[in-house]
Amino acid sequence: MWKIIAERTLLTAEPFLRVTRQHVVTDTGREVPDYFQVVLPDFAICVAVTEDNHVLTLWQYKHGAREYGLTFPAGIINPGEDAEAAMQRELLEETGYCAKHTMFLGRYATNGNQQCGFGHLFLMTGCRIVSEPAPGDLETIKVLLMQVEEVEAAVRAGAVKVLPHVTIWAVARSQSLISGVVTF
Repeated sequence: MWKIIAERTLLTAEPFLRVTRQHVVTDTGREVPDYFQVVLPDFAICVAVTEDNHVLTLWQYKHGAREYGLTFPAGIINPGEDAEAAMQRELLEETGYCAKHTMFLGRYATNGNQQCGFGHLFLMTGCRIVSEPAPGDLETIKVLLMQVEEVEAAVRAGAVKVLPHVTIWAVARSQSLISGVVTF
């Protein structure tokens, strides 16, 4: 483990961003006086599958990627909010669906060196529509139900433009394959 000797906040735009400069000592004893960290909020992301085995996909513009493409339900975890509750909230807001079953697939740093928030990954199944979507924010979202094979083809074609969305698809698929048989 590295030891943080000192830390100074350089920029704050809470709750969305904080940039710090740390003075650290690495596990090999090397001293680094200017190690920068980008602190972003944790987020939840899921692959959501309907009761009749369709995948809920979102098609939208992502300004960080500067492109329009396929995404999955996701959003920041509010302070004091449980990751699963945040994911359920985001699923409902963005798609109008709620899930019968939720499987936690892990918590991962978005960037191994600067952290940039932790992603909490979920597979949500048995989803059914309960209301109209109400994404709010700056999002214009088109919800599209797709077959697993269609999502696979879209991923291969490069339709997913943001790494956490590629990641959740890969992790969810790896958890749902048993002897080559898709279970969602």
